[in-house]
Amino acid sequence: MTVPVKKLKRLRREGYLNLLILIGLISAFLWSAKSTRLEFTAFADARNIDSIRQFVSGLWPMELAPEFLKDVVRLVSETVAISVAGTVLAVIMAVPLTIGATRVRGEEFSRRSRGTVFWVYRWGIYYMSRSLLNLGRGIPELLWALIFVVAVGLGPFPGVLALAVHSTGILGKLYSEVLEAVDQRLVEAGRATGAGELAVLAFVRIPASLPVLLSYTLFRWECNMRSATLLGLVGAGGIGTQLTISMQLFAYNEVSSLVAAILLLVVAVDLIGQFIRTRLLDNKSYSAQDDEVNCLSEGKIVHAGMKVDQ
Repeated sequence: MTVPVKKLKRLRREGYLNLLILIGLISAFLWSAKSTRLEFTAFADARNIDSIRQFVSGLWPMELAPEFLKDVVRLVSETVAISVAGTVLAVIMAVPLTIGATRVRGEEFSRRSRGTVFWVYRWGIYYMSRSLLNLGRGIPELLWALIFVVAVGLGPFPGVLALAVHSTGILGKLYSEVLEAVDQRLVEAGRATGAGELAVLAFVRIPASLPVLLSYTLFRWECNMRSATLLGLVGAGGIGTQLTISMQLFAYNEVSSLVAAILLLVVAVDLIGQFIRTRLLDNKSYSAQDDEVNCLSEGKIVHAGMKVDQ
């Protein structure tokens, strides 16, 4: 079997292109390694070995004094509170921005159908919402924490605000892209009933995407829990504050206790998130199966949670 000449040339061009991409990636890595002074032999340096030995030996025994552990529990609870409050505020702020940042598709929303004024207004809202979301997630949590520390002072409050603003940008982008990915046939079916865009959002887009939206929200809470442990580095409350103080005082036994508390906290949050996601997904699947059985027995067609009489 002979390969056509045109197809052979196209395959050859694609092979050359793939080779150039591979060379580009390798070159980018080599340039990055040189720019960042990537030298693993640094671990074999005598001074570095001595520093590592002093640090590791100072970690044991862990600090287990009752007063210190009491402070650790208080700081852990403060860290949890910062993450929860920041995530809830982020969800509240992300909802209106998500509505504005969700791209509306369909012939009935074209410039010719709605007119120039509505078309410009809708796309203006879209790009303004996208810009705000880009601003929120474009600045890291630590930098937001520094800004809010200057604005409202030290303590957990600037940490909550920092997580809320940064997570708003992330959740808003994720929410909008998930809602945009809903099957357009479902959206058009909802519009055909005379429903407006808010009604389509509430009764079509969100129900079809609810498991994914909840999963993203829980995952962001887990990320905020990890981030909240570091916000104390800039005075924004949480267990990171004590961790910074202990490192500066070379109290490595306290550092080991704090790190152990952080690891336990992260594991606990991860297990809680897995439990909630599993429960939500299982309930969702069971309810969908029950609806399908009931509707089939009644002679109805079920499609993505929408029932249509035959």
